[in-house]
Amino acid sequence: MEMGKRTISLRLTAEAGYVRVVVPFVAASAGVFGLGAEEVERLELAAEEIFMYLAASACPGGEVVVECTDGVYYAEAAFRLPVGRLNLRGLNIAPAAPPNLEGHLDLSEMGLLIASRSVDRLNLTVEATEGIKLTVVKEKTYPRMGEPPPLPSTEGEIAVTTPDAERIKDFAVLAADQYKEDERPPCLDFPGKVVDMIASGDYQCLVAAAPRGGLVGGLLFHYPTEKIVECHGPYLFPRGQEGPAGKALLEACIGRVARGKALGIITSSPLPQALEGDFETLGGLTYYGEDETISTVTYRYRHLHEDPGAEVWTHQDLRGFLEETYGRLYLAREIRLIRDARETRAGFSLFAADVVPGRREVTLRPLLPGGDWEDNVGRHMRFLLQEGFRNIFFALDTGFPWHAEAIPVLAAFGFRPGIVLPFAGRSDIVVFQYHEPPGS
Repeated sequence: MEMGKRTISLRLTAEAGYVRVVVPFVAASAGVFGLGAEEVERLELAAEEIFMYLAASACPGGEVVVECTDGVYYAEAAFRLPVGRLNLRGLNIAPAAPPNLEGHLDLSEMGLLIASRSVDRLNLTVEATEGIKLTVVKEKTYPRMGEPPPLPSTEGEIAVTTPDAERIKDFAVLAADQYKEDERPPCLDFPGKVVDMIASGDYQCLVAAAPRGGLVGGLLFHYPTEKIVECHGPYLFPRGQEGPAGKALLEACIGRVARGKALGIITSSPLPQALEGDFETLGGLTYYGEDETISTVTYRYRHLHEDPGAEVWTHQDLRGFLEETYGRLYLAREIRLIRDARETRAGFSLFAADVVPGRREVTLRPLLPGGDWEDNVGRHMRFLLQEGFRNIFFALDTGFPWHAEAIPVLAAFGFRPGIVLPFAGRSDIVVFQYHEPPGS
């Protein structure tokens, strides 16, 4: 049953003294939302660092709205800021000031980094009517489950259903038992978390059951945007079986989403061989684990409706990659090239940083253009590499012509195009991945 999300807000001025109001407000909200003492403390620290940074550097004296949201399986603290009075350069996660002679960064410039270390996610967005939104998320801590339930016989007709809480937990335990860590989302290690993710409305779940009730498969899915569905699964039990469960689960998922606005399904799960022909391969991204393991995750795509076509913008350097990709995926795109007419580009660019500290992962996205692309990308790369990030991605939206200005700069700093995600933004999203130079 979907629980819905609650939000509590506080409006105040970005002055250092008001931190004594902001921190208790965030802590009390997170406690009411069900976070434990340690989780509340970490969200408190992030909120304190962000507010002090806003008051000192980004928008001193400006109005700030602090919103605390109960996400059921997480608590979120968001800071809404009007664009007009902001030091936009100061909102980049990379410090504006270079390290001193000893290589140390000015602590006053590290507010966003310290905040990102305390929580599970930090991101920045620009909203059409609300200005800039800086968000930190702390997820609840859930226990791992013990032994998985016994595997049933796969003989007989299976039934695909929307599971109750106990069935969801059985599905999560079986998926975690049967599939490797790089083949499934981390949430499946914590069955109670999966139950709450579904109760929040962020995710949906389907399971396939044998005639006597045991689970033979399941999947999770959600909507990153209204035009695309991301699917985790189908996961089949026992792993490797090629019976009807995978097909039935996928068809049930398509039946759920095809009536809406979604145009396609994206998955990075290992598909049963019988389903691979139903998807087109988008490409792969490489991930570096904490134990120095290296894995490649393959992304696949399936059309749900006839491709409506789109205009996409790019730089000449990426044209060949896009032509090959769109031709292979049978996506109707009119590729437009940006042109350099030596027009003046001024101001500071602003990047969003979606930070996942536990996986040493960050995805950068341009939010606002400026005349400092090379300087800004360079500062971010030096800073992120110094801080130990190994999985560094840059996502460009082909629906914005100015995003394409970053393409030659990214190439100069070691980024290469990895995958195109159809309809994942205003238009398609091209994900670039940083690759270390040979011998570095």
